Amino acid sequence: MVQIFMELPITNFPDAPELKDSLKESAHTKDQPSFKDQRRDRIIQVARSVFYEVGYAGASMSMISNRLGGSKATLYAYFNSKEELFEAIVREQCGEMAALFQRHIGSDDLRSSLTVMARQLMGAVMSDGVIRTIQLVVEESYRNPHLSEMFHNVIQSQGRDNLIGLLQAAHDKGQIDAPNIAEATMVLKSLLFGDCHFKRIMNLAPEPTEGQLHRQIDLAVDVFMTYYGRPTD
Repeated sequence: MVQIFMELPITNFPDAPELKDSLKESAHTKDQPSFKDQRRDRIIQVARSVFYEVGYAGASMSMISNRLGGSKATLYAYFNSKEELFEAIVREQCGEMAALFQRHIGSDDLRSSLTVMARQLMGAVMSDGVIRTIQLVVEESYRNPHLSEMFHNVIQSQGRDNLIGLLQAAHDKGQIDAPNIAEATMVLKSLLFGDCHFKRIMNLAPEPTEGQLHRQIDLAVDVFMTYYGRPTD
């Protein structure tokens, strides 16, 4: 299950304040969103609530259109199907995670960067919203394998590949000894997620407290750096 990784708009990251603040700062440098962008964001927000309420199979474009209060033609002007709409939700989540990794690539203090990155990441992916998205994909995987394939591909391209880039840069700088970067990435993910993420997906555990999350992350980073880290002068 740890392979289902990384992966909500900024308003759905209540327990990742550092990530929220950094995303807000970068947003100030951009132009104000157009009406079309605002409309698209509103559609995604409403669709997400419908998916979470009735499940992927139970949701329909008609239901989403009715919830929006507009015509179905307006909805189809932005998205051709509920699958395309769900993919947009997933891509939005993963895009924000990709930016999180990119900020730490080439850091001079790898341990600190891994700790900060992991706290932001795990605060997001352990939240109720992201867990519900993953549950929807798992629930629908047998009926619609293309949906889970899409989910995996987006995570691969926007999540895992950026984490590989972070660790590859650390290896190139001599901070870690990881000739097999893909394997090192898998190890780090497994350490960070532990069995807590699986229990969250299975509704066997509540969202962890900040203290619990930090303890798990600190231990994971310590173990990873003990195995892969190179001594500093």
